[in-house]
Amino acid sequence: MAAELPEPLAAYLADREQQRTDRVTAFLDSLTDYERGLVHDAAVMGYVQGLMRDRSEGAPKDSQTMALVIKACFVFADLYPTVNAEFEDRRQTVEYFVQGQQPDGTWEQCSSTSTDPGFVVERLTARRRMHPDVEFRIARRTTRVIVDTVQATEAQR
Repeated sequence: MAAELPEPLAAYLADREQQRTDRVTAFLDSLTDYERGLVHDAAVMGYVQGLMRDRSEGAPKDSQTMALVIKACFVFADLYPTVNAEFEDRRQTVEYFVQGQQPDGTWEQCSSTSTDPGFVVERLTARRRMHPDVEFRIARRTTRVIVDTVQATEAQR
């Protein structure tokens, strides 16, 4: 027979479990529909693959696990539609820019953006020469655009 936990410990554990649940909910709510779909497809297939593994084989490296899960999602395209989605347009832009540290410790953009990292390194060097008492760094911003058309239903028209 299991011993009952003291009330303060049980309350603490219940509170921590609620905090974890709230954190998961906040994270999932912050995702776009596409990101949520990717997390869903990969998590479910990862779970399924985990159940199917022979434990005597040991665990594969993370990169092998990712490849295994994505391959399995491709095989079962109807069950994992987000991984298998086709889009009208899908592009990514990577931009670099210089940031300067403010007196309060925050970082602010202090240059225009460029897709040429070499050009931004030159700007960083120039900023450091002009303002040797200020901390500067290079930041990278990745913007991914996915255009997916949706057909309006009769009720939405």
